[in-house]
Amino acid sequence: MANARTEERPRSSAMRVFTWIGALVLILAVVGTAAWFYLARELDGRVTSALDAAAGGGTAISCPNREVFGYPFRIGLHCDSVAVESASSGIKASAGELRTAAQIYDPTRIVGELDGPLLVDAPNLPPLEMSWELAQASTNLFTKGLMRMSLAVDQPALAIRSSDGAAATAPLLTSQRLEMHLARNGETLLAALSNDGVAGQLPNGVALPTLNVLADVSVDSAGDWLVRGVPGGRLDEALRGRSGELRNVSFAFADNVPGSVALSGPFEIAADGRISGDFRLAVADADRIASAVNALVPGLGGVTQAVAGAITFAGRQENGMSVIDVQVRGGEMRLGFIPLGRLPPI
Repeated sequence: MANARTEERPRSSAMRVFTWIGALVLILAVVGTAAWFYLARELDGRVTSALDAAAGGGTAISCPNREVFGYPFRIGLHCDSVAVESASSGIKASAGELRTAAQIYDPTRIVGELDGPLLVDAPNLPPLEMSWELAQASTNLFTKGLMRMSLAVDQPALAIRSSDGAAATAPLLTSQRLEMHLARNGETLLAALSNDGVAGQLPNGVALPTLNVLADVSVDSAGDWLVRGVPGGRLDEALRGRSGELRNVSFAFADNVPGSVALSGPFEIAADGRISGDFRLAVADADRIASAVNALVPGLGGVTQAVAGAITFAGRQENGMSVIDVQVRGGEMRLGFIPLGRLPPI
């Protein structure tokens, strides 16, 4: 009898442990479920408030059949399609299905996917259509709002839609992968863009050489653009009266074709859009670069030929590239005392 009672006590203790574990799991499940649905209501409410605020500011944003999903470990937003229309700028854009999600334990990092095509109508531009294989984005939030945003697009293609609304035919531009990254560093906005394998032709029929494009730029006192957007909705006007740095803006011919150009240095933009700055220009195969720029932007033909001549005449060799230091004051470009031409205002 004693042995039976002794064996029964461990079994009873084990049962109590399992019972407490089961109860704890149940409580956590109930609390987690309640927390998820609370966050889901908060998310839906904040999205509604944001859409209403945008509408009050003259921008209509639609997200038909909006749904919060992801229970129990994720929380995200789904829309059958998205559309934006700004009355002030006259810009209209629409795209396909939108899916966003965040892990329930880290709701400050949000990832999303958007299906194409993206249709854009804007003043002074033909109706545009952009398609892709995969478009993904991620954002990081903090107490002051959006801190970082990244976008990656595989196989993007840009085309012009016909005026009667018919589908676009041959694309104007294609590339292998487009990436864009925006971040706040104090009051400074950091922006980086890369686009590999850019190819196609311009509306005038001029064929583009295949290029790899890179831009790394900082703009002072523009960190809040990530939260509030570009003032006035136009980048050219928003940049006026600001300063920053071109840390590296470059393009190079792809497929091992010789020729590349890289520009860096601090800049200032006056209220009238005229640029000032001290820039380092590094070029490989200056004549080939000048010919490509002349074909793409005929209005800069005189400037590019002058710069190419200056590089040939006064460039110093660094790592296989010809380098010159260009001073720009009020749009006027100079190599020391030698005038190179004038840049148009932005």
